[in-house]
Amino acid sequence: MKSIQINAPFDVAIVDEETPKAGPGQIVVEAQLSGISSGTEMFLYRGTYPNFKLKKWPQWSDYPVRPGYELVGRVVALGPPARGTGSAEGIGSLQPGAGVVVADSGEFQVGERVVCLGTHSQYACVPATLAARLPDSVSDTQATLAVLGTTTMHSTRRLGLEYGATVAVIGSGVVGNLALQHARLAGATRTIALDLDARRLEMARAVGADHTIQVGKEDAPAMVRRYTGGIGADAVVEASGAPGTLQLGLNIMRDRGSVELLGWQTTDPEFMFGDLYFKEGQIIATRAIGPDPGLPYSYVRWGYDQSLRLVVQMIADGRLKADFFQPAMYSYREIGNVTIRSTRTPPASACRPSWCGSDPG
Repeated sequence: MKSIQINAPFDVAIVDEETPKAGPGQIVVEAQLSGISSGTEMFLYRGTYPNFKLKKWPQWSDYPVRPGYELVGRVVALGPPARGTGSAEGIGSLQPGAGVVVADSGEFQVGERVVCLGTHSQYACVPATLAARLPDSVSDTQATLAVLGTTTMHSTRRLGLEYGATVAVIGSGVVGNLALQHARLAGATRTIALDLDARRLEMARAVGADHTIQVGKEDAPAMVRRYTGGIGADAVVEASGAPGTLQLGLNIMRDRGSVELLGWQTTDPEFMFGDLYFKEGQIIATRAIGPDPGLPYSYVRWGYDQSLRLVVQMIADGRLKADFFQPAMYSYREIGNVTIRSTRTPPASACRPSWCGSDPG
């Protein structure tokens, strides 16, 4: 089978390898479409991810690396179920129930459409916990946003929003617009989108932003104070990863509010400590997709397997909009040109593999 691999900075290749076999609790998926997360994949391609040098975190410590985690396709093989003996019933004591809910390979059937956290490969072998069945009402293109929708759902839970909150989102790309939608769904009654690009702010309005601010052309702190009656935003989500945006978040945050760093930052964030101290605010970090599955739901209600399924259902129901932009489509053979283009203007893109008969030519 064919797979895309980054061998070293600015060195991406298509490699041949054996088709994987499903082990216990795993499924094998034949790719139809694979979403390109330009932010993540560009720092892997450029070699700017700090862990290549530091080697202190568990993910991506050396080359080669396999990019991609938004794959849509059909199940072609199932491994035997791997579910343990955990019960969904409480134990006979005064302690909380120890039940768990975990996705397993036995829930899937060969031929079903799924979205999964598979890399850019012809076939992906993934744990069943990293896949979700797709209803007919969700297109392949819409489904590529389910993983980022899960990450932004987790980030919204991390915010701990109160009903009626004002949430400002810095960065109105795909991740920012998903975060804004989740904030509205979680009870925010006022959402404010901030971006340098007027076209991205149009997308934010399309998904329900109550106000938009074009940073650089409008006074963001003054506009936020105006929209909030002088209070400021209860929560600010920094979804751009751009330098200086943490400080902007502190500037528009209310007293005792919070700023959340959604995803990876392109540079180590810098801010004026006094702005955090005198507002007695908090800075929250959030990782991708959320807690591991299989933890007792009395303590951790939403593992990432259950969140992924919920996001797919929300897209199917129309509660989470996944068609607010038109992605660029590429054949996997064009991966070299895609990475070059992305270093200039990071696109919202998808890699369409010709081995599935859907090569646009």
